[in-house]
Amino acid sequence: MRRAYEQRGVALIIAVLMVALATMLAVSVATEGYMDQRRNATLMLLDQAYEMGLGAEALAAETLRDDAAGSKVDTPGESWATPIVLPIDEGAGEIKGSLEDLQGRFNLNKLLNEDGSKNAEAVAQFERLLELLNIDRKWAMTTLDWIDADNNQETDGAEDSVYAGRNPAYLTANMVITRTSELFSAVGMDLSIYRKLEPYVATLPNHSALNVCTASALVLDSLSGTLTQYSNNATTFASNRENGCFPSLNEIRNSFANDPAFARMIQQHPDYLVETSSYFRASILVTIGTTELALYSVLNRTGNANNARVRVIQRSFGTT
Repeated sequence: MRRAYEQRGVALIIAVLMVALATMLAVSVATEGYMDQRRNATLMLLDQAYEMGLGAEALAAETLRDDAAGSKVDTPGESWATPIVLPIDEGAGEIKGSLEDLQGRFNLNKLLNEDGSKNAEAVAQFERLLELLNIDRKWAMTTLDWIDADNNQETDGAEDSVYAGRNPAYLTANMVITRTSELFSAVGMDLSIYRKLEPYVATLPNHSALNVCTASALVLDSLSGTLTQYSNNATTFASNRENGCFPSLNEIRNSFANDPAFARMIQQHPDYLVETSSYFRASILVTIGTTELALYSVLNRTGNANNARVRVIQRSFGTT
């Protein structure tokens, strides 16, 4: 009798274990199923957000084509520069989009001439822009050494011998920059410096000019070696921009007429300043429920007013 009781006790323990295992298995299956559903739903929403982002990108391109047909200058007061917010399916989400003229920024690749030689006037302008931003002027030479093809270290610059001693070791790019975030590869660059500098610089083809109608007050003042008339009158500067192109090319030339640095720049690079642009960046944020997708596209507009064409030359997600 005692052995029978013992056998029934073992059977009970086994039954309890089997129930526990079955419960754990059921919970695991249910959890995996739920997670699969969430993953599939998230991927579906991301796919939808991506397609909507491309749609917004196409709308930005169409806006730039229409602008080319109706305007001979590009200014911050035009329709292309107005941010938009588009609703998605009655409250399911929204699309936010804006266009920025990248030719209103200082082009880092302008530090080199088209033949690869040092552009002394552009280097001097970049040094002045850094000084206006309270950033060490050495970054002009550091950036120049990063993109030039030679291994001759400029004063305050850095070439392969410096980067080879870092951990991990690497070499300079020796080619034009394609994204401003590449500056983080330059020795000594940190987030605080980058955040101050990034809104004022771009990475465009070497031949691109500076649009005086969309350039910031600091970038315009960097054209001069002695004057800071635009950044010191921010309120007047902003109000004047509401009425069209300000300052115009003629106004810039008159303002800086007696400035030696400006005179040298115009003499060496007579086509550097313009009132129209070819390179724009579309910043698009798509929100569907709790899913967000950030798309940044660089658009290149070519052709004339009657035959303008816009193509995407660069895309990035989540960061510029």
